[in-house]
Amino acid sequence: MTRFKPGPGRDITDILFEAEIVNFAGDCDYDEGEAEIQLSVQIRVERGPASKGRRVAFDYFVVVQKTKSQPEGKSIFNVVGEFEGNRTRMLYQDDLAMAVPVKVPKDGAALEIVLGFQLTPDELKYNRNQKQR
Repeated sequence: MTRFKPGPGRDITDILFEAEIVNFAGDCDYDEGEAEIQLSVQIRVERGPASKGRRVAFDYFVVVQKTKSQPEGKSIFNVVGEFEGNRTRMLYQDDLAMAVPVKVPKDGAALEIVLGFQLTPDELKYNRNQKQR
């Protein structure tokens, strides 16, 4: 994800920060009609040249794909961090617990989980264009 300062500029000097989901780990247990999911998500954030402060804020999401026994669900999580001292990079870690209703334990094993950044339409367009290069 690349976030730019407000305005029309879209070159390297206009970047506020860049973020990337670099790792995640998860575990799932079944208990009385629920799949209990624990996730640990790591996001690397790098400060850009247009950043005037140390604070950074953005959202990411976790989607549990639809299975036979439960509808698709999306949860959005807010990240707020601050670069320490002269540092231009940080590693943010979020530990999450989610409960998803399932009819039978094997439905819990079949859950597909998708992680991503909650982007504006302009950010989505920019990131898709970068991927094609």
